[in-house]
Amino acid sequence: MKQQMINYWQSLKEQEQKLLIVAGVVFVIFALVMGVIKPLNKGVEDAQKDLQKQKEFHTWVSKSVAQLKASGGNKAVAGNRNLTQLVNRTRGRHGIQISKMQPRDNTLRINIDNVEFNKLVSWIDELTNQHGVKVANLDLGEEQQQGYVRVSRLVLEI
Repeated sequence: MKQQMINYWQSLKEQEQKLLIVAGVVFVIFALVMGVIKPLNKGVEDAQKDLQKQKEFHTWVSKSVAQLKASGGNKAVAGNRNLTQLVNRTRGRHGIQISKMQPRDNTLRINIDNVEFNKLVSWIDELTNQHGVKVANLDLGEEQQQGYVRVSRLVLEI
């Protein structure tokens, strides 16, 4: 087989040999570009798009949290009302499932595994503007499903 290839190569004219060498080099370069460089560039572009989406989400959440904190305390304070009961009563109207609640003094720490961000904002808005509850701390994480967040810590106080 090898000898046949050598014989075939030697039977070609010099011009044909040069043409085959150039075609081979072009093919190798094409294979490298299509098989290595192009997928790497696509991966970099995808990573940049993901980073941009994460930055936009972070900015949006930060603005929303700042807006919620700024609007807190506009109404009369809940006073002696039980904060836990208030949270349980209002969360149902917004379809929020709380995974953990820890009451302490006049504060309530809440964890929510998966909640639609707009429902969370609406619920916190009701608590702050209608019931005088203040948001002392809010830590959010993005869920895989678009528009949903994980509340790792929401501290409410009266």
